[in-house]
Amino acid sequence: MKRWVTAGAVLAALAVLVVGSAQAWPWWVTVIGLLALGGYALLEWYERFAVDPKRIALVATLSAAASIGRTAVQGIPGVQPATFIVILSGYAFGPAMGAAVGAFTAVGSDFFLGEGGWTPWHVVAWGLAGWTAGLLRRVLPRYRTRFMVSFGLAWGYVFGWIMNTWSLLGGSVRDVHAFILLCVASFWFDTLHAVATGGLLWVAGKAVFAVFERFRRRMEVARVNSAG
Repeated sequence: MKRWVTAGAVLAALAVLVVGSAQAWPWWVTVIGLLALGGYALLEWYERFAVDPKRIALVATLSAAASIGRTAVQGIPGVQPATFIVILSGYAFGPAMGAAVGAFTAVGSDFFLGEGGWTPWHVVAWGLAGWTAGLLRRVLPRYRTRFMVSFGLAWGYVFGWIMNTWSLLGGSVRDVHAFILLCVASFWFDTLHAVATGGLLWVAGKAVFAVFERFRRRMEVARVNSAG
């Protein structure tokens, strides 16, 4: 079923790109359409994933930890420990778990810091960070610090670029030049986000991943025993 969801999301994304090009949509409309499809695909994945109470409890625990981490350092510009937890959750438990932890981290932390029109963008950004981390595990099954640090650095900037599309909607000019100016303006905040995420993955990533991996193996053993 997951393959059907993935295939449907890919086909829908291609349709948005084709129709957007044919109808000469503004580029930011196409981006919003792709983000909406990505969010819908993540929710569909989670709906089919969350059938085990232990998984639901684990998602809630990790999301709460990430939300607390984000809230605790809110006074430091650009620093987001939540991204560190979301990435490791996806890498340890798979794309669906990573996407779910990322999405619920956005909702949970925004509940304390303020919900708004930016919340769906947070959901998509952190959801995609966790989802792509799960896909990275399939390419790099063994945890390698330098690759994970590079991945965390990259997502520090990608997260900011996704959020800049939300800021773009609030401006009077919505074109590529305006988006580039937003990215330039947010460069230092995005750099702090990237450095903090990469630094946490460098210092504590392997140790935290080992803890997550033990939980994953226990869950697999429990499912095998219950099936037997």
